[in-house]
Amino acid sequence: MNFRIKFNLPDVATDALIKFIRLVLTEIGGTEFENFCGSLYIAKKSLGLSDTFVSFVVCNKCHKLYKKDEVINFQRNNQILVMKCTHVEFPNSATRRKKICNADLSRQSRLLNGSIINRPNLVFPYITIHQQLANLYRRPGFEDNLRHWTNRSDFEDLLCDIYDGDIWKTFKDKPFDENSDLFFVKEKADSHLGLMLNLDWFQPYSGVTYSTGILYAAIANLPRNIRFKRENMLILGILPGPNEASLHKMNHYLSPIVNELLSLWHGITLKSTAEGFDRKTIWAALILISCDIPAARKISGHISALVSCYRCKKKANYINNKHNFGGMRNMDEWFIQKDPDMDRKNALEWRHCNSDAARKDFVKENGVRWSELYRIPYFNPIQHVIVDPMHCLFLGIAKWIVKRIWIDEGILTPNILDKIQEMMEKFQIPADIGRIPGKINCGEGFSNFTADQ
Repeated sequence: MNFRIKFNLPDVATDALIKFIRLVLTEIGGTEFENFCGSLYIAKKSLGLSDTFVSFVVCNKCHKLYKKDEVINFQRNNQILVMKCTHVEFPNSATRRKKICNADLSRQSRLLNGSIINRPNLVFPYITIHQQLANLYRRPGFEDNLRHWTNRSDFEDLLCDIYDGDIWKTFKDKPFDENSDLFFVKEKADSHLGLMLNLDWFQPYSGVTYSTGILYAAIANLPRNIRFKRENMLILGILPGPNEASLHKMNHYLSPIVNELLSLWHGITLKSTAEGFDRKTIWAALILISCDIPAARKISGHISALVSCYRCKKKANYINNKHNFGGMRNMDEWFIQKDPDMDRKNALEWRHCNSDAARKDFVKENGVRWSELYRIPYFNPIQHVIVDPMHCLFLGIAKWIVKRIWIDEGILTPNILDKIQEMMEKFQIPADIGRIPGKINCGEGFSNFTADQ
């Protein structure tokens, strides 16, 4: 499988490679290799590699999702035809409501027996959260790990993990009822789950530009040392390439995930668990969007980080064709937390815009566009989206403060910088972090630090 991924081989090529290997082995070893798998299907079955994904066909123009069977078996007058995308981008427009996307969802191929089949252009593999949670709860020790946070020490003035934050401590079982019980309590530590949603893009193939996205979630109840291990992650969906879905088109991929999150909020029943429960009801809430800045803004519907802050009313200046957030003397005017209810109201209004230009003007004025996450009644688009610490703090703000304020303004004097240099030269650091940049005593080294350093 690693060979297949490295060289970007489709299923047909992998199947042919397996058959070739079987042919070579039988020529060399004779009957000894008669039972060697003769196809990709048999290889997966022998290795227990069952495909648990539900596949949607994606329109490569607007990213609307369709059921795979519906696209593959599309017929008219008993003739297999290519299905067209029927999505209407502006249903509220008097002039555009009849303008459908009309892009081809598949391409036709002729098999050796002469029959014609439809092959989808793009596929979105999606696996249900319910199914993954059922598998996790059947794992010995999983429920005990979910309860670990109930035995940790509380620190009044120290934030060590998500459990020390306001969301975990104040999130209500019924968010709009002040008299409601708390959602995260010791008695329900293994049945009330807090989910952290992430979206990231990567290049799966070498030698070619091809961006693939993945939507996944971590379970915040788990201890931090195992929370982000592969076996404990919830893989929600794999976004097809070769390019990233732009802005609001991400909503098509979020839609089935949000449907499941709504079901989890009302509770789902598992047939059995490793601790011997025949039936166990669990609930889950999305309490954190943990992505880098561009991805977080894209899936939560906020305007670009270059233009405006999503948490307060600070807007960027635009000088010399560049955005900047300079000017802190009028903080009383903008250092005010945004109202999540107003963001939700504006996001709903964005859906009524009837052109791309109207949408662009609306976002510029109100700083928000529609996201499928707004369908979740308890979702807070302000508090549930965190600041990206790596890009914003380690690689951005912290470096700028040290160099442009502390050093350039003389707060860190040459004498202090010399002492910092002496201390840094004595540090013993892990080999994978690399050598700490020199010339700290003259202020130049700070500009070359990586996030880990």
